[in-house]
Amino acid sequence: MQNTNDITGEDRNRSSSLRRALTVLTALVKPTADQPGASLSELAISAALNKSTLLRILEPLLEAGLVERDEDSRYRLGVATVTLGGAYLAGLDLRRQALPILKRLARETGETVHLLVYNDGDVTYIDKIAGPSSIQMASRVGDRMPAYSTASGKVFLAHLPRAHYDAAVAAGMPARTVNTITSPEALLAELSTILEQGYAVDDIENELDIRCVSAPVFDHNGHITSTISSSGPAIRIHGTRVAELANIVRIGADELSLRLGAPANFSHIARGRALNHEETE
Repeated sequence: MQNTNDITGEDRNRSSSLRRALTVLTALVKPTADQPGASLSELAISAALNKSTLLRILEPLLEAGLVERDEDSRYRLGVATVTLGGAYLAGLDLRRQALPILKRLARETGETVHLLVYNDGDVTYIDKIAGPSSIQMASRVGDRMPAYSTASGKVFLAHLPRAHYDAAVAAGMPARTVNTITSPEALLAELSTILEQGYAVDDIENELDIRCVSAPVFDHNGHITSTISSSGPAIRIHGTRVAELANIVRIGADELSLRLGAPANFSHIARGRALNHEETE
């Protein structure tokens, strides 16, 4: 054990700098979630630091990708924080509860099955079970994809407060394939359909020649917590096969919801909450 008398001034400075860096990251959580980020002045106030000190602390955080600065010189949490968060999420009980269901669905569908969570306009893969086919999905645990162009992302946007849809539209909806929905009105109509049918389809909207179906998973409060999806080559997933896969995935997602303590009528609760968000937010 180190004697406190052996702690040097340099050690103390490093410890102080680390605490200040953590303070800055914590201060950026809400501005990042709210989309606009924080200006240097706003961040200095919330972190209780003067601007010169703050700039020194921000420099290594920017280099590490833990913080990003946009063209308007506003700061937000960087993409590197997603990797850290993904590592944490991969160890959650959600993943352990989902694993046997994901394995069963991969066998039943013959396709790759994913478990995903939502983060700041994107969806993140937190588990993946490959199907038996020799043609495999290139996705990896920790990967992020845009919400507006993916089946799971659209499921989240359908069930989350309207502000998330508004933010997705404001961030831009560039075409990723010729099938990508790029119209805000068309996306909103799609979200309404998803609420009605209980699942979403990525009809070659995010990756070429890939179709995907996804269904929501709810927690004990009836809030959407994750999604389960099944993805594969469009040549295998088409016509009535889409509805067949959607039904299998919905059953699996409902089973996971019940394992997480969701109320028996969780789908009706969630749909009512989502419709209310559409009306009031």
